[in-house]
Amino acid sequence: MKRFLAPIDVIHTGGIDINRDFKNRLDELPLKTFETAWNFKGGNTVKNIRDRSVICFSIKASGGIYSFYLKRHRLENLGLRRLLALFSPSRGRSQGRMEFDNICAFRKKGIPTVIPVAAGERFHGRFKAESFLITCDFAPLVSIESLFAEQPDFFKGPSGAERKKKLLRAIANMARTMHKSGLNHRDFNATHILVHYRKKSDAPLTALFDLQRVNRRKFFRFRWIIKSLADLNYTLPEDLFTPKERLYLFKAYKQKDRLNRWDRFQWRWITQKTEKVARHTKNILKKREKRRALGLPER
Repeated sequence: MKRFLAPIDVIHTGGIDINRDFKNRLDELPLKTFETAWNFKGGNTVKNIRDRSVICFSIKASGGIYSFYLKRHRLENLGLRRLLALFSPSRGRSQGRMEFDNICAFRKKGIPTVIPVAAGERFHGRFKAESFLITCDFAPLVSIESLFAEQPDFFKGPSGAERKKKLLRAIANMARTMHKSGLNHRDFNATHILVHYRKKSDAPLTALFDLQRVNRRKFFRFRWIIKSLADLNYTLPEDLFTPKERLYLFKAYKQKDRLNRWDRFQWRWITQKTEKVARHTKNILKKREKRRALGLPER
């Protein structure tokens, strides 16, 4: 599992950023420049919405068959971000390049993520850009959302209760490490948290993906724990996780068995934020259903 943790050695060639480990492999593919990656045909569509598309494809190269995800961000207006790039080049990055940078930053801090392969951007004028990101298939990791849906019995009964505690503790440790490192995944939920159980082990290996939205700000970090744990709390299935187990997640993050007054205030804040996330998600789903009924593309 070291491949999901090792820092990335990035090289710049053909106008794109490439993970050095894939340099020779990319030479065997029609993905050496922005144009060849952007115009790549084939693969299976995973997502296709107004702003971006994602395809999954496999290729034969030296050493075997490899599977990749190609995410393409359609034309976006960088606006103020582009102006800020005059003072800090990383601030003016497009979505594809920014996610590549975020993945590298997480790995540099020892937080497991998917394996980045390449990223690039192409500007149209000063403020508009389209971009792409290529990552490896993250098997054998799966999202905990999929695990809950496909193997709910794995977390039921006395043995399942112990597995849940170990999973929640592992996620809490990852979240705490992330925040202490000055990073915050803004969509820290069951969809984006990956897990793998080795044979005869109930101790999970965890990782993160979809690092498009990441905070690195220096101020107001005290809100990160609220947003992150509320997002996750909302996506934990009600039929699998009890209120006591949800509180255990918070205690594991805090590394405490007993909560002080500030901790209890934070936990109330998290539960209130969870309810707000639920209402917001419900409204979004209603709007999507209306758009689908009208034959409009999903946002």
